[in-house]
Amino acid sequence: MCVLKVHMNLSGMPQADLQSVNVEVSGNGYYPALSTAYFIEHYAIAQEYASKSALLVEKLKRAQGEINQELASAVLTNGEPLNAQQVIFYLDAVYSKAKANLLVSKLGTTHRDNATAQSQTAIDNYDHWQRQSINALRLLQSLSVNLSVELL
Repeated sequence: MCVLKVHMNLSGMPQADLQSVNVEVSGNGYYPALSTAYFIEHYAIAQEYASKSALLVEKLKRAQGEINQELASAVLTNGEPLNAQQVIFYLDAVYSKAKANLLVSKLGTTHRDNATAQSQTAIDNYDHWQRQSINALRLLQSLSVNLSVELL
């Protein structure tokens, strides 16, 4: 069971106590762990989902699996941990893909009256976050040790 503490932010809007809703999604030893609190805070996750830790974890694990599969053939390091820049791109690829997938989930929860307008907005946002994920993935792949040029 997850307890969600709500505080007001400067604009008077409720803001979740992120420490109380944080769930860590472990990495595989090579890729870094993910955090639902970081996801909520840095990717503007709607308040209606902030207390649904199981849903957030599911979306993060699904995105993590998809990104890891995309990277399966990429040699990013020579057996060493990812560097700081690679970690940033990896996290952005996973979190952006999870955000896009969360927006598609939201389409099913909209009311019929305004479904057309909301679905268009959600699709536009989905496309944006998909592009963000793909861009971060490409940036990460461009840092592959196989693609670097050695001076002779």
